[in-house]
Amino acid sequence: MFGNLRLFSLLSFVVIIVIAVVVGVAFRNLATDELVRLVEQHDKNIGEGYVDTVWKPYRGIIHPLASGDPSLMSGNPQVAQFAQETVRYFQHMSLYRVNIYAASGLLLLSVDIAPVSKTQKKMPSPDMAFVKGNTSSMLMTSKLSEMKLPDDRSLALVQTLVPIVVPGENSPDGMVEMLYDVTAPLEKQVDFQLYGTASVVALFLAFWGMLFLSSRRSENIIARQHEANLELAAAAAAAQTENREKSQFLANVSHELRTPLNAIIGFSDIIKNGVMPLVENKKYKDYIADINGSGVHLLSLINDILDYSKAEAGKLEMEVSEVNASKLIQNSMRLVEPRAETAKVRLLEALPKEPIIITTDSKKFKQILLNLLSNAVKFTPADGEIRISAWRDLADDTVTFEVKDSGIGIAPKDISRAMSPFGQVDSALSRKYEGTGLGLPLTKKFVELMGGKFTIESQLNVGTTITFTLPRELKEVEGVIIKQVA
Repeated sequence: MFGNLRLFSLLSFVVIIVIAVVVGVAFRNLATDELVRLVEQHDKNIGEGYVDTVWKPYRGIIHPLASGDPSLMSGNPQVAQFAQETVRYFQHMSLYRVNIYAASGLLLLSVDIAPVSKTQKKMPSPDMAFVKGNTSSMLMTSKLSEMKLPDDRSLALVQTLVPIVVPGENSPDGMVEMLYDVTAPLEKQVDFQLYGTASVVALFLAFWGMLFLSSRRSENIIARQHEANLELAAAAAAAQTENREKSQFLANVSHELRTPLNAIIGFSDIIKNGVMPLVENKKYKDYIADINGSGVHLLSLINDILDYSKAEAGKLEMEVSEVNASKLIQNSMRLVEPRAETAKVRLLEALPKEPIIITTDSKKFKQILLNLLSNAVKFTPADGEIRISAWRDLADDTVTFEVKDSGIGIAPKDISRAMSPFGQVDSALSRKYEGTGLGLPLTKKFVELMGGKFTIESQLNVGTTITFTLPRELKEVEGVIIKQVA
């Protein structure tokens, strides 16, 4: 174990060195870019000042000669005076060399500010290709260049090209090339980078040494912690197994209860519908109706529990086919309408004229609608209304459904409790509204397993709006067994 720790420490040391070098290079590059930018701004001001104070007064003489025969410039006293003024302007500047070029690329004048040898004078610019490529440009540009000296030393020069632009002209008269020596600042940056990298490596070595010394004393503690982690992992696995067994037990119990309940409801239907003669006593008929209603209610609750258990266990089946969603919405509203009339609640619809066709599980879709509509009727006072709407979203190929009521609503802080399995806002034994609290969680689970999204917005004593979105075509979803039906 600690061999791995030491190997990790060694690898970490290598990584730290690499990171320190990379970060040092990055900071040096940033510093170099900032240095070039400052020199460029410095040279821009100098170049523009030269154009205004020297070039413009002599432009009428120099520009025509530079554009024609270059030999006319030699021996001309006015050209010589222009050269003197140029030297006088630049001689006290903090520059290495200044070159003046015509728009044609012809070198008009070269001024050495710093002391140089005869060999250096033969190469006025470190990068002539850069100069020739920008002599006709209207934009200032610069780059970091290197110049080799006769003694094999190198100079780092910022090569800045400032166009000679006269107001009113569409093209430059030429270019002022200024070379600024940045060798010393760059050498300082390299030294700083090396010192910084060495400091980081030294600090890491000190830290690594402390870690190595303390690792031996920590071996027993870490070993005991590892054993404790193994025990916790085993306990967590056991808890997960127990949880799955509970879910399976709940599913089995629900299934076992469903069979006798079907028989109870079937026989009570026979008695209620008068298939066989009964004793003519009104109380018997009331009892029979109560038996039937209780059985139907209990079966509905168990079906909800069974469906939720299957969904949680990843064993829910979807029978997929092409569904007329508009028709199913209208059918669901007709089924809920008797309860709505009893509760004196209005049912309204806002559907598109064209039928909404989706490919999904029609039974699950209808169960979603009935759950939401029944829930809305149950929690909406008399003279309230429930509106169901639907619309297509062509952008993401989905259909959105909305059930909005003017019921008692839910406080925002209680929505999460209402959406939890078996949770209800009022959990007291004497609560006004019956149910397991599975309606909304089961509906949300169905929507998500059908590849959709479920949202709820509610305000106390104002109402609730539930929106769910389904894809136009149901695709493969993890934890769902999909069967295609005709």
